[in-house]
Amino acid sequence: MTLSVEQASRLVDQPFAGGGWQEEAACRSADIELFFSTEDEDQRAALEHCRSCTVQQECLVDAIENREMYGIWGGMPESERRSIIRDVRRREHNGGERDKRSDAA
Repeated sequence: MTLSVEQASRLVDQPFAGGGWQEEAACRSADIELFFSTEDEDQRAALEHCRSCTVQQECLVDAIENREMYGIWGGMPESERRSIIRDVRRREHNGGERDKRSDAA
């Protein structure tokens, strides 16, 4: 399952049990270099692992909460996660309210 930036942003607001999800991750047996490579082919291979992963959402939430700046986490490259992190920071700054401009779009 692939999440949109909007869906992933909402996940951060939900309670998360945390921990332990790494044991279930599809990437455990993969070459870790794929997830931090700048090569398109490597990134596609990494995203394939994420598509079949049963803990993709947990991975993504963990990466966002820990502000992972590099690599592919939870099926999202850095650029997409940065967008979510900006949205989360904006909401934190606005006292938990969503940015009205993004809701209007």
